[in-house]
Amino acid sequence: MIKKHNARREWVIFAIILSVSAVLAFGYYVQVGRPNLAKRTQLHSEILDGTTQSPYRYQVLVPFLAENFIKAFSLFLPHFKAFLLSYALYDLAAIFAFLSILYIFFKHWFAKDHALIGILFVAGTMAVALRNHCFEPWSLLEAVLFSLGLLLIYRKQHWVLGMVILLASLNRETAVFIPLAFLFIRIDMIGVLKGKGQVEKKTALLFLIYVLLWFIPFAGLRCVIGTAHHIHTVKELWAYNIEPASLFRTVVRNGLFLGFFWIFAVLGFRHAPRFIQNAALIIPIHLLLVIVYGVWYEVRLLMPLYAILIPLGLSYVFPRTDSEKPISPESH
Repeated sequence: MIKKHNARREWVIFAIILSVSAVLAFGYYVQVGRPNLAKRTQLHSEILDGTTQSPYRYQVLVPFLAENFIKAFSLFLPHFKAFLLSYALYDLAAIFAFLSILYIFFKHWFAKDHALIGILFVAGTMAVALRNHCFEPWSLLEAVLFSLGLLLIYRKQHWVLGMVILLASLNRETAVFIPLAFLFIRIDMIGVLKGKGQVEKKTALLFLIYVLLWFIPFAGLRCVIGTAHHIHTVKELWAYNIEPASLFRTVVRNGLFLGFFWIFAVLGFRHAPRFIQNAALIIPIHLLLVIVYGVWYEVRLLMPLYAILIPLGLSYVFPRTDSEKPISPESH
C-alpha cells in the first residue's frame, strides 16, 4: 500500500514538472522562437552546411537532431511550421528532462518536498535565462547533460558517463566541465586542499579517458568542418560587457536568475553534502570563462550551475541533522 502511494506521489510530481515545463517552453516559443524565425532558420542552415562562425560551427548536436524532425514534419507541413514545431518539441523535452534530472539528483540529499521546492524555484527563474538571444538551443541540452553527468558521477555509472561526455562535447565545448567535476568529486578536492585527499589510479585513469572522450569530438569537428574565426573577439566582448547599459542588465538579470539563493548558496556551503561542496569548486572556473568569453547578462550560460547552486541553497534553507543525511555511494 505504501509503495503504491509513493508511486502515485512520484507520478504527481513528474506531472507537475511537465506542466511547468510546458509553460516555460510556450513562453520561450512566444518570446524567442517565433519572433526570430528568420534568424533561427538561417543559423540552423549555416551550422548544417558548416559555414557559420565559431563557436556556432561546432555546436552541431541539436541542429542535426532537429533537422531529422524538420524533414519528417515537412512531409505534411510547410517548412517554417515544421521548423517551429520541431524546436518547440525539443524545447519542451529538454526543459522537462532538465527539471526531472535535477529532481532525481536533489532527492539523494533532500526530502521529496524540499527537492520539489528547489525544482519549482529553478522553473520560476529559468524564464530570465530563456531570452536575450535568437538561437541558442544547445544551452538547454548543456544544462541537461551536465546535470545528468553529476547524477552519473554520484551513482558511479562510469561507462554511461563516458557516453554523456561524448554527446556533450558534440553539443558545446563546455562539456569539459563534466570530467573536471568528476575529478574534483572523486579525489575529494576539499580534502586535497586540506592536505587529506589522494588520487587513486582508477580515478586518474577514468579522468584521462573522460578528457579524451571530450577532446575527440572537440578536435574532430575542427578537422572535419574546418577552423573558423570566433564571431566576437575577447576584446570586443569586454568592451560590450562594460558598457553602462550592459552592466545594468548584467546586475538585474543575474540578480533575478537566482535571487536570494545566491546568498543561500554561500551560507549553505558549509552545511552541504561533501559531494556538492567538491562539485562547487568548478563554479569559479565556470564564471571565469563566462567573464572572458560570454555576454555577462545572458544568464543562460549559468543554467548548468543550477545543479550545484540549488543544493547549496537548500542546504541552508533546510539544514539536516546527521540522522537525516542519507548514505551516498561514497559516503558524501
